[in-house]
Amino acid sequence: MSDHTKFQKIIPILNDVSPSFCLAKWYQLTLYLQNGFNHSCHHPSPHKIPLDELEQNYKALHNTKFKKEQMQKMLDGERPSECSYCWTAEDNGNVSDRSYKSATSWAYPYIDEVIKNKTADIEPRYVEISFSNVCNFKCAYCSPDLSSQWHEEISKHGAYPTSRNYNGFDWFKQVGKMPIKHSDPNPYVDAFWKWWPELYKNLHTLRLTGGEPLLSKDVWRMLDAIEADPKQDLVLAINTNLGVSRDIIDRMITKINNISKNIQEVQIFTSGEATGKAGEYIRYGLDYQEWCQNLEYVLDNTNCIVAVMTTVNLTSITTYCDFVRYLLDLRGRYNKTVTFNKVQFMTNTLRYPEFLSLTLLDKETKINFAQEVETLIAERGKFDGLATLSVSEVDQLRRMINYMNEITPNEKTLRKDFVAFINEYDQRRNTDFNQVFPELTEFYKICQQP
Repeated sequence: MSDHTKFQKIIPILNDVSPSFCLAKWYQLTLYLQNGFNHSCHHPSPHKIPLDELEQNYKALHNTKFKKEQMQKMLDGERPSECSYCWTAEDNGNVSDRSYKSATSWAYPYIDEVIKNKTADIEPRYVEISFSNVCNFKCAYCSPDLSSQWHEEISKHGAYPTSRNYNGFDWFKQVGKMPIKHSDPNPYVDAFWKWWPELYKNLHTLRLTGGEPLLSKDVWRMLDAIEADPKQDLVLAINTNLGVSRDIIDRMITKINNISKNIQEVQIFTSGEATGKAGEYIRYGLDYQEWCQNLEYVLDNTNCIVAVMTTVNLTSITTYCDFVRYLLDLRGRYNKTVTFNKVQFMTNTLRYPEFLSLTLLDKETKINFAQEVETLIAERGKFDGLATLSVSEVDQLRRMINYMNEITPNEKTLRKDFVAFINEYDQRRNTDFNQVFPELTEFYKICQQP
């Protein structure tokens, strides 16, 4: 059975419980311990974990009252508004991430447990965790709560002069997202280590993220703990920007090669969505050639799946297809010696900040990019070789184009925000948008129009 068929077949099973039921709400957890936020699935906005709930029950790192309310809505057939990404996809006749995620091996086998226990405290099977915001990059679409480099910049220069004062501290303070310094006491981290022995017993997938996780002492503590107490059915995933020193990468390789002998699988995730200077512009701190070298170094020295996460934004379009071709060429090279797909990637489309969204592009640029994507699919979408796209990857590319063509109601304001952001960005970071992206010069001029 193909993955696509599997995803389609799970829809009636989910709908038998309710037409809005999604197992990710129960079994997937992303934790931002640097400020005490969580969400299930990456589409809904993270919500604050109340400290009073945490003091009574450390499992409130996942089982907050708010999340249980959303679970109950799903059981009752009501669509939680925070899950609008999937409702939009389904209303447009597409297979949504509700199906993709519910069909995974960390969710579907446990559906009966949810039906039986409903909204009682539950141990998630998929946990993604960030211990701190310590990072050596400050990607354009990132923020102070996820990057210490961004935090330092905003501390020095203040918010970006967009209509909503992009990345200004006032909003982060208002919603409780200001990060706790990694060197200070952190009640969320303390609660996590209390929960860890119970959580670990039921884990299917553990994903370590940041910031840059390889710069976090708690990440290395966790890797040591797993190495000392291996779990045969565990999938361990590590996110890294691959921009750290080679010494740290060597340390990671040694650690995961030791761990991988005694668990189900180790996966390495890294990020990118453009080549060369374009990639370096948006992912500030990146040396693209060094990233490529480190990516291939990890592939050469581990037997892990290495997956590239993309955050496709309007600056990506000039080189995204070439970036995908590079990954597919790596796939063809490294898959010759293994029985699994060693080089993977996901086409994820940026939603925030909105002023970097694909939807803001002018009509001609959208048409040209859509044609480039279709050319890529025609070249590499035959599904009959080592260096080709998968069915789901083609689907993701086309979903990206569908999203790009959606109407943006506040387009004029967001385009002005784009100009304000880029002008400030270039001034602060000594970069030059028009030099790096000559293909977008006309779009930039359009955004400057009154």
